[in-house]
Amino acid sequence: MTTRGEGGGADSRGGAAVCRACCAGSSENAARYGQYLFGAHNRLPVVRTTPSLFTVYGRPPELTGGLVVGVSQSGQSPDIVAVLAEGRRQGALTVAITNDPEAPLGRVAEMVLPLGVGEERGIAATKTYTAQLLMLAMLSTALGGEVGRWRELERVPTAVAEALEGNERVGVVAEVVRAAGQLVVVSRGQLCDGV
Repeated sequence: MTTRGEGGGADSRGGAAVCRACCAGSSENAARYGQYLFGAHNRLPVVRTTPSLFTVYGRPPELTGGLVVGVSQSGQSPDIVAVLAEGRRQGALTVAITNDPEAPLGRVAEMVLPLGVGEERGIAATKTYTAQLLMLAMLSTALGGEVGRWRELERVPTAVAEALEGNERVGVVAEVVRAAGQLVVVSRGQLCDGV
């Protein structure tokens, strides 16, 4: 984690009453997962921010005393940067979750949680999305202080390796779906947006 200069100091603000999530694209789906995590495990209400209130209408909401989390693969999106900049100006604790801590989003945030998965070359940002889910789970776990949840997160690399070993089954299913010509996916809960 990187901390950047003065922003009121997290210790002087106490606990956040509301978390505001600002994101776009696949990061929006990761933020929905974070909304479930922070609500279910930390009892922290999460509000998704509307960046146009900051950039187009010049009417940002009150952010004082809250937590503003910017989630972005590149850290370059001007509207997300504007939300964190305004949050910091108002004295909110601002956190960037991004691949590039030196990008504009990382520079404007008070604290940065770098993902470290490297530059994305695909449109879906698969590496980044997966790392964002894990970083949000780690942040929620750290906020809650539950040792058991850390143990669960430590098992993630093994679970991923086991899932990848089962890739033969995915090929068989893909052939059946390809022959069917259409696919309907039904989901609910924490990863409904990820589907």
